[in-house]
Amino acid sequence: MKYSGNLSSSSPVIKKYKSSATTLIAGIVGLRSAANASGQVTISTTTSFGDSLGLILDQSEKNGAVTSYSTTQGAVEGVVSVIVNPDQILRAKMVTGATGTSITADAVATAVSNGLTVVGGTSVASPDMDEGLLWFTSGANLSESRKITSTSSVTATVIVPFPRASVVGDAYCYAGLNVGLTGVTLTTDLKDVRADIAVSTGASATALDFDLGPANDSFVYLVLGDQVYNNAT
Repeated sequence: MKYSGNLSSSSPVIKKYKSSATTLIAGIVGLRSAANASGQVTISTTTSFGDSLGLILDQSEKNGAVTSYSTTQGAVEGVVSVIVNPDQILRAKMVTGATGTSITADAVATAVSNGLTVVGGTSVASPDMDEGLLWFTSGANLSESRKITSTSSVTATVIVPFPRASVVGDAYCYAGLNVGLTGVTLTTDLKDVRADIAVSTGASATALDFDLGPANDSFVYLVLGDQVYNNAT
């Protein structure tokens, strides 16, 4: 993940925190350490941003050198830089699978003239992509996207029709994500967002916007939901 500004258009506030026993690396979300745990910041899990501090910008370091966690008295203490703005926007690549291959892609298997359904060769009902996004990456509807309003096996239905008929072979992608929906599942390296998971599943982050491109080059913009410096009650 990468920092992509704040909702308030303010500058990022970066704080140095003491590293926990967990290995901290740039591009992942840092969480407040649990009670009786070492350090001040640990890392998220694939399905939880609970008590998040913000995006980690570097490895644990001291004077520019990477510093490992140590229980040895007198050892150099590791610190890590974290963006702590509650309204920070994070940009994450959308992928498929725990290790992050290209986003789920498909091709039209049955032509549809009215633009209200897209019929492919891969199930969009399990995991259920209902309320997610579908966009074309080739054909007459190239770059057009729609909200999925229902699914059945390999058929995705929309209410606002695609402007042109789809033909067999037109390529498209889909994701279990959409603007305003909260819940993302990360890859095992905690950097990318899985688009092949049913909507509103996983860590507390809300989708703000998307860069919808080819299967290997599409991104989601997120705002953290469970952030410790958010003063809202």
